[in-house]
Amino acid sequence: MKHLRKPKKRELSLLLTAILLGLLISLQARSFQNLGDVINRDNRADVFREIQILKETNDNLGDEIKELETQLEKASNNQDALQSVMDEIKKYEFIGGMMDVSGPGVSVIISEKVKALWLTDIVNELFSAGAEAVSINSIRLTNSTTGFDTIPSGQIMLNSVILNVPYKIEAIGDRKVLNQALSQPEGILERMQKLLDGVQVQVEEKDLIIMSKVR
Repeated sequence: MKHLRKPKKRELSLLLTAILLGLLISLQARSFQNLGDVINRDNRADVFREIQILKETNDNLGDEIKELETQLEKASNNQDALQSVMDEIKKYEFIGGMMDVSGPGVSVIISEKVKALWLTDIVNELFSAGAEAVSINSIRLTNSTTGFDTIPSGQIMLNSVILNVPYKIEAIGDRKVLNQALSQPEGILERMQKLLDGVQVQVEEKDLIIMSKVR
């Protein structure tokens, strides 16, 4: 006795598809045949039901659209939040000196020895004016910098390095804003030059300043 071969999944799928197509063609033919009856009949209950179904479908579609808009808004808000986090990370990488930075800014050269207090005030003024990064004699200031130290001989140390004159302070940021912050009347540089005879200060706006990350 021969065993009957079991139909394969592909054959079953084709068979079911053919049956469904036949049903659809039959229903479509009946719809066209009864179209005149649908238009001319006095009983509008079925038509009203169809209108209800269409309305419910439209209402559901409207709800789905609103839900999608809500999800899109949340996604947009999440993207904004993510961008804010990334901006904060970048900001702390700048402050921590963990990445190379470059951009326009200002260069300040002080020709004579001054006390550490003046250098501190100049650095604070630059950061207050929006400087992204500041260095003195190529030593980049970071959040781990403890400040300036004055040794017994009167020299200033920064990160265990003695600063020799001329002091060269560089700052990356909006060069015009930084320049105005330092050079404004009765500002830090004008006060320093009035109180310290013979101290020459040169401020220059730069198109490009490059600072390497702290190693």
